[in-house]
Amino acid sequence: MKVKLFSVLAEKIGPTVDLSLPDQFKAQDVLEQIKELHPDYADVLDQSLVAVNEEYANEDKIDLTSVDEIAIIPPVSGG
Repeated sequence: MKVKLFSVLAEKIGPTVDLSLPDQFKAQDVLEQIKELHPDYADVLDQSLVAVNEEYANEDKIDLTSVDEIAIIPPVSGG
């Protein structure tokens, strides 16, 4: 499953990352897999949100068959 990355993650890792997700997973599972692949960005990932089909994911299990898109939204700052 291709996972879209934004902001600093997209700049440093690239616009997408390929993950192997089980049939049912939680948002935290997505973040953990990315941290395994890119441990240098664990601090940013710990503060990031996971969006599934353009809605922020909560702690519920997600059925992979219902997923069209997963995106990782890192914290943003503005002035």
